[in-house]
Amino acid sequence: MAALIPTFLLGYSDSSFTNPHEVLKTQEPQERTGTFTHMGAQYWGFESKRHIATTITDDGNAFDFDHDAHEYFDIGFKTAAVVSEFKISTRWFTGNQVPVISIQLMHKGETSEVLHRQKLSPDAEHQFDITPTLADECRILCYHEGGISRVNIFGELAHDNAASVNLLENVEISHISNEHYGRPHDAVSGSRQVDYMLGWESARTGFGEQAVFHLQAPAQITQIDVDTYLHRLNPPLSCHVYGLSVSESGDLDSNYEQRPKWSIQFEDGSAIVPEDFKTYMLQEKFLEEPIANNRRFKIKLHLPQGSPWLPIVPFGALKPDTYHRFKTEQTPEPITHLLYMHYPNGGIHGLKAFAEG
Repeated sequence: MAALIPTFLLGYSDSSFTNPHEVLKTQEPQERTGTFTHMGAQYWGFESKRHIATTITDDGNAFDFDHDAHEYFDIGFKTAAVVSEFKISTRWFTGNQVPVISIQLMHKGETSEVLHRQKLSPDAEHQFDITPTLADECRILCYHEGGISRVNIFGELAHDNAASVNLLENVEISHISNEHYGRPHDAVSGSRQVDYMLGWESARTGFGEQAVFHLQAPAQITQIDVDTYLHRLNPPLSCHVYGLSVSESGDLDSNYEQRPKWSIQFEDGSAIVPEDFKTYMLQEKFLEEPIANNRRFKIKLHLPQGSPWLPIVPFGALKPDTYHRFKTEQTPEPITHLLYMHYPNGGIHGLKAFAEG
């Protein structure tokens, strides 16, 4: 008999009306008739906004329709599995269910479509059997919009290797820029055990946040995971990770000043690296620069010439309420300290670093 595959929500295109993490729960979808939020009637599961397939034309007197327009949500497997069955419920969605779905399975980046344009009935339970397929992720494509209350995936779990250890757990953390709503330690321990925002969140006045993690042993990092779980309106825009290899603990301070710093590049080609970037931005010092257009500029990380800090994830774009996995650049040597940065401010729920072996 096929076993239930443990899953979690990686990300989604839109779920404006609901908390989409409920869609992967194994319990029966709850009836919420008569329960309302500021978004209207409350439903269990995934439900997107309307009209993704229909848009007003540029001339404003007609509509464009796209039959292939869709919303989606991505599912991560806690361990790889051979998938053979999907059970999909539209319980309580009596007229606003997703009408048609396709399903893609992924394994190590390779994608295969295992279900194509299958119809869903309102307020009903559906079972779809497929040819057994090895996978570690899944995407549910929703044509064109609507709600799904539950998706449970069944199959046979692949060989379960020992769980990888987050190298950032139980380590010293220093050089923290801002702990207004939470600490970096809260992100290191974040494991989606709550249904509200929790983690490391800075104040809105930040212009680049950072923390340095002192690893317990030298390691070559192979993957960085950043989870913005339930941070739907306040995640950072990006993350940046660098490593340092020093033999003595006191060497960190002597190398810290050579860390990556934020720079400003104006349209005329000139660039500056403010010593205190946050103060520079808050006091609007850029308006004092003798540049023809000093109100618009690019902000980039600047790595000083000869800096000992090694790029691991030079630039990683972050999305709201999403589990991000970044394969890292291979450092020439194991690192002893990891510098995590994000820009400009906001909150993350989880932060993990992994090494091979």
